Amino acid sequence: MRVAVVGGGAAGMATASRVKRLLRDKAEVVVFERDRWISFALCGTPYYVGFRVKHLEDLLHYPLSEFTEKRGIRVRLSTEVVEIDVGNKRLYFQEKNGNSGWYEYDYLVLATGARPRIPGEWREFLDYENVFTLHSLDDAERIRSYIARNHVKHVVLVGDGYISYELAENIRQLGRAVTIVGKHEYPLSKAFDEDMKDPIISALESNGVQLRLGQPAKTFEVEGEKVRRAVLDNGDSIEADAFILAPGIAPETRLAEKAGIKIGETGAIWVNEYLQTNYAEVYAVGDSVETTDLVTGKRIWAPLAPVANKMGFVAGSNIAGAKVRFPGVVRTNVTSAFGVFLASTGLTEREAVGAGYEAVAAILEANTKARYVGSGRKIVLKVIADAKTGRLLGAQAIGDETAFWRINIVATLLMKKATVWDLFFDDIGYMPLTNPVWDPLIIAARLLMRRLGLSPPKV
Repeated sequence: MRVAVVGGGAAGMATASRVKRLLRDKAEVVVFERDRWISFALCGTPYYVGFRVKHLEDLLHYPLSEFTEKRGIRVRLSTEVVEIDVGNKRLYFQEKNGNSGWYEYDYLVLATGARPRIPGEWREFLDYENVFTLHSLDDAERIRSYIARNHVKHVVLVGDGYISYELAENIRQLGRAVTIVGKHEYPLSKAFDEDMKDPIISALESNGVQLRLGQPAKTFEVEGEKVRRAVLDNGDSIEADAFILAPGIAPETRLAEKAGIKIGETGAIWVNEYLQTNYAEVYAVGDSVETTDLVTGKRIWAPLAPVANKMGFVAGSNIAGAKVRFPGVVRTNVTSAFGVFLASTGLTEREAVGAGYEAVAAILEANTKARYVGSGRKIVLKVIADAKTGRLLGAQAIGDETAFWRINIVATLLMKKATVWDLFFDDIGYMPLTNPVWDPLIIAARLLMRRLGLSPPKV
């Protein structure tokens, strides 16, 4: 069996590894990666920029030899697949050294990932040495080298999502000024409701990050060989030494579209529950693929690293002859900066209302330790449910590291379509140094039960 994998990121290498583990010498697995890295931790790049990760190679989950020598996977680096002939089950590749050719496969896996969503009118500015995106290890190397070697005093981050939140901390720790420019009224607005914005803004502003929110960047001004200013939609301009464009990402579907592979309603590649495309011998995994939201049942795009790895496991198992379903996701996100953890799962209250639910929410500020051991830092927690059924719809938490595990608890309950009453009676462990006996999650459930009743409605 000949298996071709296009893309050497988390999803692609997970698929390739799974096929080889199950089939061993019965399968030839070839990975085509257009860049020079595979099995890389893209989520770690902000920490490389901030010198918390010392070496670029430290961002590789495994060295190349782990795959080629120990697992028997053929890896072709600096090799781009430019055409797929689905009818004849072959692909055409081009190497950066000029070599090219066709490869015939029995199964094809598209793990093409995502790409920076840069407006067309901005792309010309990427040719300047002080304008960057952060979507590869090489991007991280260029940013770090430029900041360190060019007397950079002020960096503008264009975009108000996760990348800017994490970059802000790492660049500030280098002693540089940072300004975040964003079109939304507060950072991370896709994952957090407006009534959760204050601790996010405070975490940034109290650590010297300047915010220009609700004022999207329109264009940039050039002086000499560099971009000098970001011009905002209201006419204001911000002068800086370097600019990192992070307005968002989009699924990389161009190769799939060219081959006639179905694109779903989200704009990502359509797959079934076994991660097959509309061609049974073609699978797709990772950030280029849409899946199912287990809360709403609708198709969504969820470009998250844990999702990509699990998709690779499922697709590789199925190619090897198993029958494994990928059920979908509840969209669990977490990040941190300046010691403040932000975590969310499921729907925001805004999304719940938009999806047709009669949403109710409990929001509270609570201690994360027992009072008698020093109550510790507080956490702001929000839990959202459906008023008619009491079914949990989502949760958000901001505070110390316990925000992370509390949201993971809710994520597990969302996967099982659990209710407010399930949350209340969930047997959450208690230890004075990690949580009070009435955990904030249980208190949130109690607050919701005041509105929904002490017992579930009879069906």
